[in-house]
Amino acid sequence: MCERDIDFLVLNSPENIYYLSGFITRGYYVFQALVVMHTGKPILVVRRYEQANVERLSYYKDMAIWHDTEIPAEVLAKTLSDLGAAKRTIGIDANSWFLPVSAYERLRDLLPQALFVNGSQVLGDIRATKSWQEVAYIRRAAEARNAAFRAAQEAARPGRTENEVAAAFNHAAILAGSGYEAGAPYIVSGPRIALPHATWSGRRIESGDLVQVAGAANCKRYCAVLLRTWSMGKPTDRVRKAAETAIRALDAAIAAVRPGATSDDVDAARRSALARAGVANGLAHRTGYSVGIGICPGWLEDSVIELKHGDPRVLRAGMVFHLVQVALPEPDVSVGIGVQVLVTDSGAEVILDYPMEIECS
Repeated sequence: MCERDIDFLVLNSPENIYYLSGFITRGYYVFQALVVMHTGKPILVVRRYEQANVERLSYYKDMAIWHDTEIPAEVLAKTLSDLGAAKRTIGIDANSWFLPVSAYERLRDLLPQALFVNGSQVLGDIRATKSWQEVAYIRRAAEARNAAFRAAQEAARPGRTENEVAAAFNHAAILAGSGYEAGAPYIVSGPRIALPHATWSGRRIESGDLVQVAGAANCKRYCAVLLRTWSMGKPTDRVRKAAETAIRALDAAIAAVRPGATSDDVDAARRSALARAGVANGLAHRTGYSVGIGICPGWLEDSVIELKHGDPRVLRAGMVFHLVQVALPEPDVSVGIGVQVLVTDSGAEVILDYPMEIECS
């Protein structure tokens, strides 16, 4: 905050609020905020119904309550004014999905002499590097994630449905200790295989189909993510080659991950491996994204840091990424594989890997 000349920081995303205060609720679909200042304890601005959660879960007990008959942004504006922020610089969570334009406009109207700036990266830079405890949570989440993928792979058989695969995934993840989903698993098969970000549809899996699953489990909201594609029978030569190329591209990206490397360096390593394999249609997407705290609707921390072309940001030990390669070997066919890595002092560590073989036994 000092480096950015921010006097008060207002956070709205549930991930940022949880990270600093420990306060969490499934009621984050209504307005909430955490006001952080240079001196004094942070103050939570929450709906009256959430008061018990603050008292039980938050490290900080100071709160400004809004009732259903009030406008939350007005309560936040009054809180800031009472703290002496009316003529100061206020950083807002501008990249958050949970700061409505109407709330921001009302805040500006009520505090016309304040200077509002984008403060989203204040916490993003800190969250990008995980502590040993955060990494321990992610490792524990990876155990539940792998249990879920084992169950999903066993359920993915001709004659069974995508719904059965989803049920097996969720059942196993929860039994293995995962909290509620940061995002529903993506499960597609057969003619649906190339649909991005699609969930189960009830479709019955057939012999010769590809089945693709992307999903996560979590511990204390810290996520472990994976992406796998399985063939229901012998895959075509193009599909097999695409899978082999995807694995080589991921290996190249993993080899490039180290402290001091840039986001662009890792992305370039993957792209170079694909170019050497003569694959042009696997270059469109980013190489990876940060993973840590995940609260529905997503398990990714792409607002924290991504691995993509032209990004000069530097990797540090303690960062955690999900590296992804999706190839399109045939029209309407997708082969996707992902791996989660921890940036260590000497390079990259794959966090509890899971078999990448595309052909199911």
